[in-house]
Amino acid sequence: MSTELARMAPMPKHNLTGDPLWRTLWNAYEPVITALRRIPLVTNVESGNMFAITAQLTDGSYLWISSVEDLPIDPSALEGFLVKRVHDDNPTVDEVIYDSTQDGQQSNHGNNVVPLIQAIAAFVTERSLAPTFVDLVSVQISGVTGQHTTLSKPYAGPFDDQREAVKQYGYATHELIENGWVCIHEQGGTEWPLTFWVRNGEVATVYLAYIGCTPA
Repeated sequence: MSTELARMAPMPKHNLTGDPLWRTLWNAYEPVITALRRIPLVTNVESGNMFAITAQLTDGSYLWISSVEDLPIDPSALEGFLVKRVHDDNPTVDEVIYDSTQDGQQSNHGNNVVPLIQAIAAFVTERSLAPTFVDLVSVQISGVTGQHTTLSKPYAGPFDDQREAVKQYGYATHELIENGWVCIHEQGGTEWPLTFWVRNGEVATVYLAYIGCTPA
């Protein structure tokens, strides 16, 4: 497993995730949001008086991503992207990062998401404004019992230390051996180990699972 493929900033913390309008905007701009979360930036959608995407930065400022006006609910109605860095408590922080609207400096890119994300990633990297997250990993056991029922449970974790997770994985496999299980296949090396086990018609898989991340 590649943690580079799995790593993503956490979801925003609020009670709007069940709101139909918020979910409509989130789903409509999911490609942009997912790309921002992989930078990784905690990303949200504003569904109040104005529709926009926001991405939090480490200094308390944030990116406000809109278009000529609000983001339209239907992305096919976009007229390019306008990205500004703003700060609610510091009005002097007000700068345009990217503008692909009709009269913007990057107007030739229009609604293309790729140059938008490239520009944002370059900006936050140059300014060191992207937060640092630590991966959370747990040891999982899943399989099928002798009664053909599914078994899936966390064995230990989550851990923010990969070495500790691997150590606990070793404890889990040792426990299986002591209980009469036989390993029939292993892969993943010492970074993301995974093993398959059998015992009297039962099968089990022990593996490390990436379950998210937390601020460093």
